Amino acid sequence: MPHAAIDLLSLGNNLRVLRDYLAADTKIMAAVKGNAYGHGACEIATHLESCGVEAFGVATAAEALALRHSGITANILIFSPVFEQLSELIDCNITLTVANSESVTAIAASGATRTAQVHLKVDTGMGRLGLDWQNSIQLALEIARTPSIELEGVWTHLARADEGAVEHTHQQLDLFNNVLDALEKEGLRPPLVHAANSAAIISYRNSHFNMVRPGIALYGYHSSPTIAKYEPKLKPIMSLSAPITFVKAVQAGTPISYGGLWTATTDTVIATVRCGYADGYPRGLSNLGHVQFSNRCLKVAGRVCMDQMMVDAGDSGIAVGDRVELFGPEGPDLVQLAASIGTISYELLTSISARVKRTYMSSQNKPLL
Repeated sequence: MPHAAIDLLSLGNNLRVLRDYLAADTKIMAAVKGNAYGHGACEIATHLESCGVEAFGVATAAEALALRHSGITANILIFSPVFEQLSELIDCNITLTVANSESVTAIAASGATRTAQVHLKVDTGMGRLGLDWQNSIQLALEIARTPSIELEGVWTHLARADEGAVEHTHQQLDLFNNVLDALEKEGLRPPLVHAANSAAIISYRNSHFNMVRPGIALYGYHSSPTIAKYEPKLKPIMSLSAPITFVKAVQAGTPISYGGLWTATTDTVIATVRCGYADGYPRGLSNLGHVQFSNRCLKVAGRVCMDQMMVDAGDSGIAVGDRVELFGPEGPDLVQLAASIGTISYELLTSISARVKRTYMSSQNKPLL
């Protein structure tokens, strides 16, 4: 079966690299949505909590409850407004995002037995969630008039911090500061203020406020080549490998896989890899991807199948039972693989499916979880 080895020491290293950009009292909310970008949310959060991370960010009610029921005691914020399971979420001390009056009404009517902690989402230029800054103040006043809700935080999201779009990012931060000033005048500024994603942590110190939200950087990747130039010390924490299940010699002219889109140009050896697009290896890498075996690059031959794919093994000496590296620190570069099919590392990481076994390593070849 395909296997993802996840290096918790490198995860800790990445956390330290990011902390070095922050003031000592700046809190960290680690983004573990999307199953911690494919790495396993409960296991990653457990390790990060042991490293002192104060809060976690998720996308859905199910993600939040899974963390809480796994034993995570730190604050958990759901980034998107939710309207289901509100009573359960509030009673499990899950923090909710409020982006409009409908959210306030739903939370107030939830019947929860404890006060709901909420973070106000302000749209300063992302265009995805939240009111503009003037209407956000009115929403904060509405929250203040609702006894069952407490405004714990306020946040925004920077749309172009990873592009070197300095003017746009500073415009967003100026708008956000207008909100903070207005909240201060109303006596409503909450204790937690956050705007910085991974790119902004590295590039915009004025975006840190008193909490930051690293995501992709924790897992060892940059959000863009622009940011990669500034911070080379991040280490990818996942290595994906898979076994060889079949090897055969083929003659020149032999077609391989669906549609016969790849044909051997010389006599060669074809090896079948037990990994396909149902495991998260993109079908788009058909005839484009490559794997690594014994320091050699073996190209994907033909279309990637649901559960398997084939590679041109040539004279590599590969045998049934050997494993090939699909991506990772010692294998093919995930960012380059993603770029070759017009996507980003985030998409490939979050595509790694549940049937891929994940092992958590405390050091090389020493499983921890």
